[in-house]
Amino acid sequence: MWIVVVAVTLSATGCAHVWDTVTSRRFREQPFKTVRNAIVPEDPLIVLFADPPRTGDERAKALYRLQEPLRNGGTAEDQDRVLELLAHIATSDSSIILRNAAIDALSRFHDPRVVAILMQAYQQADGVTQVPTPKLPDPHTIMPIGGLSAGRAPTRPGTEPSLLMGPTGFAPDHAAALRCRCLEALGKTQTADAARFLAAVAGSEGKEIVPVGSDDVEVRQAAVRGLAQCRQPEAVVALARVLEAQAGKDAILARGAHRGLVRLTGKKLPPDPARWNEVVQANIELAPEPSWIQQAIERVGFWNY
Repeated sequence: MWIVVVAVTLSATGCAHVWDTVTSRRFREQPFKTVRNAIVPEDPLIVLFADPPRTGDERAKALYRLQEPLRNGGTAEDQDRVLELLAHIATSDSSIILRNAAIDALSRFHDPRVVAILMQAYQQADGVTQVPTPKLPDPHTIMPIGGLSAGRAPTRPGTEPSLLMGPTGFAPDHAAALRCRCLEALGKTQTADAARFLAAVAGSEGKEIVPVGSDDVEVRQAAVRGLAQCRQPEAVVALARVLEAQAGKDAILARGAHRGLVRLTGKKLPPDPARWNEVVQANIELAPEPSWIQQAIERVGFWNY
């Protein structure tokens, strides 16, 4: 009877959501509260800072609903508190689901400190590489990508064994998926520091700077997608280098680089590295952000070269 009542009440929210609600353990234990929260979700901050902690499922859903405090009526203290929590989850949580949700939340923030957090989340995506979560980085300080061994964050003497989350960490494909999410989120920050990090992962900066994980082709593809979203001159230069390096070799990377170049510059040139090198050598002018109609046309391949 309860299942029928809830199904009718929540039918407007979607079948999958109804089924998840009525079959959950929370519904069996607290049916009224579960129905209320399904119709009017709790404030994400209440869920995330609850004591005792809520279940992982509740926290993940709260992270996907989370909005940046400073852009939604919150205080600077709220902003710092939320960023510290997101930094801890994205870099150190034992749940890959919660890490993904935290990275997704960070991709919606405009705070300049997000770039450093996402870089660290990328470097620690294997679930084994661990350093103590640092204090929230200064808004004007970005983690360097040069000078680190294979792009990893430095460890402090004596901390390596004690901070391992487990004997093996995350599975390689899960770690790669986390890194892809970090790179795509970095592209949304639209900063020069993010563009330089993405360029290093994509392989356009040479072999001297090789961040961990960049030997995975799917990770490099994600870096190219991130560059295509990053409206910075550095991103255009990096994509042109990727196109030149991968032309005739990796068709997916070359095609992604070409699409990104067209998207960032608005120039519908063919995927000819020489033509795009001329664009780079000239004064790079970024095109306005495409409208949703233009993006839809690009997705269906309205024009092709």
